[in-house]
Amino acid sequence: MMREVKFESQNRREAQINKVLSQYGIASIEEANQICDQYGLDPYLECEQTQNICFENAKWAYTVGSAIALKEAEKTGDKSAATAAANIGIGLQSFC
Repeated sequence: MMREVKFESQNRREAQINKVLSQYGIASIEEANQICDQYGLDPYLECEQTQNICFENAKWAYTVGSAIALKEAEKTGDKSAATAAANIGIGLQSFC
């Protein structure tokens, strides 16, 4: 599902997030969202439903991390939970 990307301190954080995304061949947060959507995943909504008081940053961080995990699984064939979790963590860290 396409939604407008808006989160706290977006102007300050977006460059560092896009830098991380570019390392995985992803151009933007919007593209990360599209990648998740192509796989039938909505990490934004999952995050919101799991913790309905979470910040927008968390929802988008999980979206970014999930897209990285999906791209890496596609590239390497490694679909293990440990590798997926590590790649999701890269997305989360990009927001820090």
